[in-house]
Amino acid sequence: MPTRNNNGQSVEREEIEIDNQKIFFKSSEQMDEIPDDFIDLIITSPPYNRGKNYSADDNQFYNDNMPEEDYLSFLTAVWKECFRVSKEKALFFLNIGDSAQDQGISEKVAQSAVNAGWHRVQDIIWIKSIYGKGHYTPSGGNRRFNNIWEHVYMFAKNARAYKLNPKAIGIPYADKSNVGRYGEVDMRDAGNVWHICYEKTTGASVKKGHDAPFPLGLPYRCIKCVPGATRILDPFLGTGTTLAATRLLGVEGYGYEKYPRKEIITQTIEKVPIYVPKPPILLPHYDHSIKTLVELIETSEVDIDPIKSKKKLNQLKILSNTLETLKLTGKLYSSIQTRINQQKKTSPKD
Repeated sequence: MPTRNNNGQSVEREEIEIDNQKIFFKSSEQMDEIPDDFIDLIITSPPYNRGKNYSADDNQFYNDNMPEEDYLSFLTAVWKECFRVSKEKALFFLNIGDSAQDQGISEKVAQSAVNAGWHRVQDIIWIKSIYGKGHYTPSGGNRRFNNIWEHVYMFAKNARAYKLNPKAIGIPYADKSNVGRYGEVDMRDAGNVWHICYEKTTGASVKKGHDAPFPLGLPYRCIKCVPGATRILDPFLGTGTTLAATRLLGVEGYGYEKYPRKEIITQTIEKVPIYVPKPPILLPHYDHSIKTLVELIETSEVDIDPIKSKKKLNQLKILSNTLETLKLTGKLYSSIQTRINQQKKTSPKD
C-alpha cells in the first residue's frame, strides 16, 4: 500500500492485518496511518536503553544504548504522536523498569510523556515475582536487592474526560461482611499493586527477537479496566503481546514495530491461548482455608505415609512450618513431626 514520505515521494508501506489487528512495520515517531482523535487506550513498554536485544528479521538492530538525551527526545516524539491520535478520554499505560546501574531512568521516561502533553494520573506497581514465584531481574550479587517489580505509569490525555472501572479487575472481599455494605457484589478495587507473573517466553530452541516481552496478563488487565476501550494502540509492539490481548478481547488493535520478527508477531497474535485470569486467593482466605481443612482432619485418625523422597520431606517440612505459624499444632502437626524425626534418624549423617 503506497504512502508518502517527508519529501512527498511515494513509498511502499509494509503492514499486515490479522482479523481486526493492524501492524505497521515502521517507526511510531510518525503514525500517519492513524487519524487524530481515534485511539481509546495506549499500552506499551518502550525500549529500556540498557543494551537489550531488539533485532529484526533482516538482522537490523535497534540501538538500545543511545545517549540519554537522544533516548528521551526519541520517546517524547513518539508520545506526542500518541497524544495526537488519542481521543480526549484516552488513557495511556506506560510500563518501564529501572536497571541496577541506572536507577531513576523510569521517572525521566515518565516525565518525557508529561513533556509531550500527557497528564500523569497514577503509578501502578507491577510485581513480577513474589515469594520466589515468577521472574526477577538480577541486580548485582551482594551490592543490591533483585528487582522484582516495575512501574506501569498511567496517563490521561484530558484529566477530566477519562473513566476507569477498577472493579472490572477487582478482588473479592477478605471480610465478607462488607458485601452488601459497600455493594451487592463480592468485588472491591484491587489497588495499584498488580501481581502478574511472567509466562515462560523462551526455551532452548525458541528465539524471541526482543529481550523483554511483557506477559499477556498485563495488557489484558489494562484493557479490562477501561470502559468502552475499543481501539487500542501499542507504539512499541515487540513480539505482539498487546495485540494478542486485544484480539482475545475482540477489540481493534494497532501496533508499530520498526524492527520486527514477523513470524513471532504473527504467531503471538494468531495463536494466543484462551486466557482466563486466575481468580486471586487472598492471604486471609489461605489462612481460613487451611484452618478449616485441618479442623476437618483433626476429627479423624491421622497417619502420614513413610517419607520416601527428599521432595516429600521438603514438602512436609514446609507444611509443618505453616501449621506451626498458624498455631495449628494438633494431631496432623504431631503426625508430620513424627515422620520428619523418623527420617532424620534413618538418613545418613553428613
